[in-house]
Amino acid sequence: MSRQSNASSHQQRPLPSGYTTIRHILEQSVPVNRFVTVVGLVKDRRAPMSTDKADWKSAITLYDKSIENEDVGLVINIFGPESGMPQPDAGDVVVVVSAKVQLWRGDVSLLTNKASTAIFVYSSRKIPKPPVSAKVALVTSWRPNGLSPAEPGDHQHDYVAWLYYSMDKDHIPDGATFEMKIDQSRNFKDKFRMLKDVRDQQFSDVVVNVVKDPFDQLDISTLWVSDYTENERFYEFSLNPPGLSQARDGDPYGYTTVRNSPSNNWPGPLGKRTMQVTCFGVQAQFIRDHVKAGSWVQLRNLHVKFGRNSNNLEGFIREGRGGYGSGVQIDILATDQPDDRLKAAIKRKLNYEQMRKKQQKQNLGGKAGKGNGNKRRAESQSENNRRTRRTEIQQKWEEEQKLEYQKKANLNDLVKCESLDQPVLAVSSIFEPTLFTTTIDSQEVTLTAPFTCAKYRANVRVVDFQPSKLEDFACCHKKSEYDALSECDDTSDSDEDEDQGTVHPHTRTKTWEWRFALLLEEADPKYKSGGGKLWVVVDNIEAQQLLGLDASDLRAEPKDLSRLQEKLFVLWGNLEERKQQALQLQKRDRLQIATRQPPESSPVRLSGSRPATDDGVSNRAFTCCIRQYGVRVPETDPGKANAGEGKRWERVFGLFGTKICSARD
Repeated sequence: MSRQSNASSHQQRPLPSGYTTIRHILEQSVPVNRFVTVVGLVKDRRAPMSTDKADWKSAITLYDKSIENEDVGLVINIFGPESGMPQPDAGDVVVVVSAKVQLWRGDVSLLTNKASTAIFVYSSRKIPKPPVSAKVALVTSWRPNGLSPAEPGDHQHDYVAWLYYSMDKDHIPDGATFEMKIDQSRNFKDKFRMLKDVRDQQFSDVVVNVVKDPFDQLDISTLWVSDYTENERFYEFSLNPPGLSQARDGDPYGYTTVRNSPSNNWPGPLGKRTMQVTCFGVQAQFIRDHVKAGSWVQLRNLHVKFGRNSNNLEGFIREGRGGYGSGVQIDILATDQPDDRLKAAIKRKLNYEQMRKKQQKQNLGGKAGKGNGNKRRAESQSENNRRTRRTEIQQKWEEEQKLEYQKKANLNDLVKCESLDQPVLAVSSIFEPTLFTTTIDSQEVTLTAPFTCAKYRANVRVVDFQPSKLEDFACCHKKSEYDALSECDDTSDSDEDEDQGTVHPHTRTKTWEWRFALLLEEADPKYKSGGGKLWVVVDNIEAQQLLGLDASDLRAEPKDLSRLQEKLFVLWGNLEERKQQALQLQKRDRLQIATRQPPESSPVRLSGSRPATDDGVSNRAFTCCIRQYGVRVPETDPGKANAGEGKRWERVFGLFGTKICSARD
């Protein structure tokens, strides 16, 4: 009979806001690295153990209503000081706030975070029946950083009481069994062995080097591994005898060939230093996806026994069992920060390779005289010369390809840009929206970002510009000591005010800054149909780099205006001329309409968003750098004000890192 209280007297209640069901986590519906809050009953616990670092580690296993009829649970890995670490009993209710979802060794679990996680334990012996609050049963409030967490609210206390008395408790072990498992966790046995020490019918953890690419066959993967120790029960590999044929199908490593005769081109260590390992199911899938020749791996719970020839030891890793989690028993090891075991294995490999090189040198020295040594040196020098020549040819070919592309695309070589190693993108791809995923009311939703901070390179040509007159490309800015004050308004300090005088007059100096925009069009015809135009802002600093000129009063300085025209002619050809013609025609048309005369027809028109320069423009495309960013603009609709009250974000593009050069640059 089920040890279940009268749950029917309690109506089903939804999870508190912000909580996640354990089923969603185990089924990987919640992304890895997401922080979640869960509540459940304890069905297992491991005693705290010291780690390699200053922290201690413990673990508890919870289940909730979403999986109450299944023999599975969610493991919470707890790291922190030993003092005060939560140690709940079987059946206690535990609330875990803001723990990170992780996928470790193929299994989903939660990991405490020192800055955000809090754990609350309600003693099952003290939880009152609903509708009484479970607050009186709260016996532990814990955070990894030692600070006191804020307690759950009344709604959470009420849910804890309802959850405990509505749950099926058949999967909770009795007190004796629960304590026995905790004691067993204290007696953790290290099963690590070097390959020289493995024996028949042993389960071991090993750190090994994969010496040849795995061989896959359906849901089975076979690999050969070595930690560069020798075992008398391993197959012995030696140098290939002359004329040995390739291994038979299904035996890619020549395992079934005669003793001392491995398959051709054996890359692994010679002698009895290598063991065959066969993996099944998810283990084989993990190997296919992540393991290759040269990988260092840790194989856990490796079953060692005599193989099919009853003479040599082999290893086996079979598919794990359980309702959730893959149970992968293979870890990829990083060699940049090796632990002591991996470091020792790498050192053994180095010693082995040094020994082999020494043996090969001695063998070659015994077979060849001094003349052969000179011949080898000459051949080596010749090979080095050939490699140098190949490199030079490759570099020359790449340069020719670059020049050929520029010639084919008719790119303007007098316009240079930075970041030459970055790829050139189509203008249409720069417009693609940026999506991000978030959680709203416990539901995962995908939103479009108003902008993203990114940089691009593109091949474009200029087809329009603003302002319409070059004289307006530079604007005046009055600098004052009061500019930093938010109350300061430029319009309040007009020249008229200055003429009238003030009690405390302050100095204003006029400075000129570049400020204009260019309409860029995709240079490659095959990309134009996908939205191949965009406006880019050119601010003062980037304009100084683009033009090589400082801004000035272009109406008062004809020479500066002339230099600007010369620079921009290199950039956009006859664009200015065509635009001025269009403006003149537009002005004439407006005058004729005002005097009730029909406007004259013209091949050049200026209309709305259509550039004035589509017809008759002669300029060359060039490569430039474009950046995307966001600016805050006024917004009267509160629903669109995503940048603060009365403000919204607007996406803007700007030109940067581009320069117009002269022929002598």
